[in-house]
Amino acid sequence: VFWDVHRFRIAPQVAAVLDRRQTDGAFDTIAARLVASNDEGESLAVSFQRRGQTRIETARFDAVINTTGPAHGQALQSNPALLSLTEAGLIRADTYGLGIETSLDSLAIGSDAKPVAGFFVAGPLARGTFGELMGLPEVARHAQRVAA
Repeated sequence: VFWDVHRFRIAPQVAAVLDRRQTDGAFDTIAARLVASNDEGESLAVSFQRRGQTRIETARFDAVINTTGPAHGQALQSNPALLSLTEAGLIRADTYGLGIETSLDSLAIGSDAKPVAGFFVAGPLARGTFGELMGLPEVARHAQRVAA
């Protein structure tokens, strides 16, 4: 676990883009525990509890990137947002128990065994389909393919 967390740092070019997007108000980083998420059509309504706070907030987002860490085996049960998506039938565990089952196009596979249109999974939670996706180079290449 320590190695997975510490072996890669963010590239300066990526940091510059994220800093610019954050300054523009198009991107934000929130350290929080996800409580629930609901599909609102064009956005996601996400309830979360900020680190060190007791109040639960709800906000709407165009996209949410969950950067939970490497506890992939239990991620769908232990992470409230992923559990909510599982219970809604939007995602399911991959065959190997490494994360979320996806199509070869990185679309989440729902409980009905069909790809969920517009619901892409990138990064370590997709490694049951794509193999090793722990290091930043692998995650970045995979995210580029998903975004294309």
